[in-house]
Amino acid sequence: MKNSKWISATLASALLATVGVGSVSAASTGSNVKSVATNQVAAVTAVKEGTTTWNVNGTPIVFNTINSSGYKLYSLTQVAGEIGAKVVLGTSGFELNDSKGLHNVQLKTGSKSYQVDGNSESFTVAPVFYNGKTYVELTKLVIALGGELDADASTILSFARPEGLFDTLHWTAAGNLIANKSDAETTQLIKFSTEPGNYEVFSSNDSAVDFAVSPDQQWGAFNDEKGLLNLINLSSGAVKTLGTDNSVKTDLVWSKDGKSIYFIQGDKQEKIAKISVETGDVKSVLADKVENKSELRISADEKSAVYIVNLTGVAKNDADSTEDSLTVDFSSAGEQLYKLDLATKDAKPAALTTTADNKLYPEILADGNVAYLSADADGNAKNTLKLVKADATSTNIALDIEVNWSTGVSNGLVVAGTTADGSTVIYSIDGSGAKTELFRTAEDVSEVSVSKDGSKLAIVSGDSVWVIQGGKGLQLTK
Repeated sequence: MKNSKWISATLASALLATVGVGSVSAASTGSNVKSVATNQVAAVTAVKEGTTTWNVNGTPIVFNTINSSGYKLYSLTQVAGEIGAKVVLGTSGFELNDSKGLHNVQLKTGSKSYQVDGNSESFTVAPVFYNGKTYVELTKLVIALGGELDADASTILSFARPEGLFDTLHWTAAGNLIANKSDAETTQLIKFSTEPGNYEVFSSNDSAVDFAVSPDQQWGAFNDEKGLLNLINLSSGAVKTLGTDNSVKTDLVWSKDGKSIYFIQGDKQEKIAKISVETGDVKSVLADKVENKSELRISADEKSAVYIVNLTGVAKNDADSTEDSLTVDFSSAGEQLYKLDLATKDAKPAALTTTADNKLYPEILADGNVAYLSADADGNAKNTLKLVKADATSTNIALDIEVNWSTGVSNGLVVAGTTADGSTVIYSIDGSGAKTELFRTAEDVSEVSVSKDGSKLAIVSGDSVWVIQGGKGLQLTK
């Protein structure tokens, strides 16, 4: 679910660490090149050979270069091979194709003109054949083949990272990350691997922008425009409808075994129900007619449910019900946490809180206690992370940050907040209350998503998506 309501902080420079792209075959450029080049290139004078090191997909690569006419040119076959492109020599010059089959480049030595996907482009200086090799302008070649180049950082990526605004991050079982490109003209859900530039459009389904991920991270559940529940395969993107119930459903929560999906039901969010993933049958869980339920959570053993009720003011007037006598009592208004015993038939919800604070991100912990983020309704006090025990007593979870967001994981909680100096810190907190710092950052952060095993974080920082692992950051978008 979205977490974008919370964090404003700073992300320190992150170390770009990626997996190198495997080498691909490039055609030999022996005597055939020499014979073609002889007719195309005038004599090259004052050529100086050299080498230059670039970081290609995270690996330092030493490229062969020449200085020609005041410009540094790079070995064509070496550059192409390092970024995974295939090179073919024909009678009229070279043809190059990137490994995804998205881009085609045609060029020849001695000519500034070249073709990119059928469109005419121009080099600053024509490719040169020298000492058995063809040398070309680096930046234009990399970009023509769909790559990305940062001259200041001496960094090359085989595939350019997408640009734009992204939100609504979800992890999949394969370790991929799905994000919504929020500034696209039409819906685009982008699936990223954890290598920069390795991405694809996963879905363009308007209804599937946000979905509840199954425990095995194989499926996402969402409602379509008709109110029907749908499942999307997080590997293939295939969608199937689940059942025929078209009532309003919010706060979708999967059971741990993946056999049921719980939800808050009704136009006024007055019920709790669940649907069978196998049959599509809907079963009522609670119909107490109390409206404005939200933030539903189900315990791992399915024996209890926790949710928030937003209580409104109570209208009062005299026996004659005159307009002048009407008053509204707001003394009990506000958000309160409730717990429902799912193992006992006809059990009544029990209030866990009576305080006036705003309550966010409730989670049922493995020991049955409930954690939530407490925010002062008037904004006069700092946010705190609270723990509510079975007897409804509560204590603060002591941290050196003002918590802005939290989520449950298998071994406890992952929380994020700001320090006194304005930095953001993300902690993992285990069942004993011990905390481990996962990441510390210094730029604006608006969203966090935690992988199933808790080893990786995805964050939206400024306008970019980052993956955090081992305390280091990998930027997936520009």
